[in-house]
Amino acid sequence: MSFKIAIFKNINGTPALLCSKCGKVIKLGKDFDEMEKHAYKGTITMMADYCDKHKDMAFVGVGEEIERQEIKKKLREGIMRKNVLGIEITRPTQKLVIMRGIPGSGKSTKAQTLVGEGVIHSTDTLIEATGDYNGYFKRMVESGDWSEHSRMHGKNFRNAKASIEAGISPVVIDNTNIKASEPKNYIEVALRLGLDEANIKIVDVGDGGCTAEILAERNTHNVPLKTIQRMLASHKGVGTLTVNKIIESKGGIKDEAHRVLYSGVMINEKSKSILLSKIGNMIPEGWKTFAHHMTISFGEPLGRREDIGKEFELLAYEVGISDMAMAVKVDGYPSNNEIPHITVAVNVAEGGKPFMSNKITNWSPLDTSIKLSGIVQEVTK
Repeated sequence: MSFKIAIFKNINGTPALLCSKCGKVIKLGKDFDEMEKHAYKGTITMMADYCDKHKDMAFVGVGEEIERQEIKKKLREGIMRKNVLGIEITRPTQKLVIMRGIPGSGKSTKAQTLVGEGVIHSTDTLIEATGDYNGYFKRMVESGDWSEHSRMHGKNFRNAKASIEAGISPVVIDNTNIKASEPKNYIEVALRLGLDEANIKIVDVGDGGCTAEILAERNTHNVPLKTIQRMLASHKGVGTLTVNKIIESKGGIKDEAHRVLYSGVMINEKSKSILLSKIGNMIPEGWKTFAHHMTISFGEPLGRREDIGKEFELLAYEVGISDMAMAVKVDGYPSNNEIPHITVAVNVAEGGKPFMSNKITNWSPLDTSIKLSGIVQEVTK
């Protein structure tokens, strides 16, 4: 069995998603979600979508009918098996492949030979789609702020989860995955969705038979020799990875309290632009602009885990400013903060920090409430 991929078209300069049966426009680019944006750019593969007339043709996954019949048979026989997490195996044929290897080892090339009719998800691919791979890392090294990298890993995870939910097989995770905790979220979400651990494969190409010097020359992302050497030492120290070893490692879904910095509703670029167009003229000269997220909780995992990766609408209705921070009050999602808000700007030059927006006492109603959209996400250590 195979699945059809989504059809995209540029219509007079506007991206569009078409029905894979009749070619009718289903959605325009301005309404694309994150997965559709990347599928349009070609950085990921998305399954076919259909208009209302042909929705009954939607095929929700490779091998879906085979799996359905297999599940019905097992239910009839009363022998429904459970996986290592104690979850009933409802996807007995779907596969997840975790790639592992040092940059330059041939890991991504190997992934291409394994993907077949499935899909590859790679954080590096998402970063490359920004058009400035080296600049992306340079900015974070210079600022010391790696939150964008956490968001990019989160985006790759959400895309992979969507592919698993859709039934695509195999789903290949093409990250370096040196430490046991790195692929843990992918494996745990697959198990929670009903995969059999026997169908989760760790493909470790290691150093590809190359020295550190050769790997430093061969890798396409200019990873320096010292970093390569550290990764080789870590790879050797961790040793062989297995599904059980990964599950038992620290981090991941089962150990979020040890690694979550904060959770929040991360507003998208369009919403950020709308917000700043409305109140940007109120930001004092020289202040650093943020307009990034509404904090849900700090230092603990999100309670409503089913909301991770979902989009929610926020409504900004008041603006506040102190000598150190400027923010807008928002409604739309529960927050542990006494006043749910989005930090808009901070007086960094005078020692201001984003958390100081919690201390704002001078608030004024906006002339018109501002609708914003964002994705619920956890930022990890």
